[in-house]
Amino acid sequence: MNPAHLDYEALADLAEGLLDDDEAASANAHLDDCALCRERSAEIADVSRLLADVSVPPMPEELIERIDEAIRAEAEKSAPVASLPHRALKRQRAGGWRSRFTPLRLVSAAAAAVVVLGGGAVLGGVLLNGSLSGDDHASHVPADSSRGKAAVLAEGSFTVRRSGTVYRSATLARQADEMVLKANSLPVLEDSPGRLVGCVDQVALGIKPVLVDVARFEGREATVIVVPTEGSTWRVVVVGPKCTDTTSDVIEETTIPAHRTTP
Repeated sequence: MNPAHLDYEALADLAEGLLDDDEAASANAHLDDCALCRERSAEIADVSRLLADVSVPPMPEELIERIDEAIRAEAEKSAPVASLPHRALKRQRAGGWRSRFTPLRLVSAAAAAVVVLGGGAVLGGVLLNGSLSGDDHASHVPADSSRGKAAVLAEGSFTVRRSGTVYRSATLARQADEMVLKANSLPVLEDSPGRLVGCVDQVALGIKPVLVDVARFEGREATVIVVPTEGSTWRVVVVGPKCTDTTSDVIEETTIPAHRTTP
């Protein structure tokens, strides 16, 4: 096993499908063998879930510089990213933080701020107040249907399946990949919950999913949603029964290799 570890930025990029095929394969192989990196990946998924209903304002210039400096210093003394040599530093020099902030990368930056700067107040401000400045008086703004999606899914725009699969955390990616390949042959759930359209729309950000499977995950009721991306991997999101258009109930997230054609 490679003794190096994946940093938070690499894990965020993997979750968003932004790595190329070789990098994604290397990162996924490392995750299979590294408990620490799996924990980091789970942390990003957990914080991403908490941030789903938070309105995130522009990051202050001073904080951007502090995070840049802290991560640069940490990179010099930490183990290199597994099988992704110099990737993060090259992108950092090329574009800086401003050019690459997406929700999950924002999560990775917040995590880095907590770990490297001891900035618990920074992350606390994001989670509790929706403010990167940590302002105790910032107000929480709940997510709504006008949050800038590329499109809004209409009822009937995707098919809800019931495969009967009992998904497991350890095998989620493999199981989801198998279900995507045979999605068209899976049983259709005719009477799907009304909340599911809004839930899928929130999770998929208006992108039509390639799989919506009402099933079970680790023994509990859940829905597995697979969302295509423009990168080399697709998002796999497991949500619980409380997921709606305004409430996140994300249980777990992972990625699978992108398929060249949708089923």
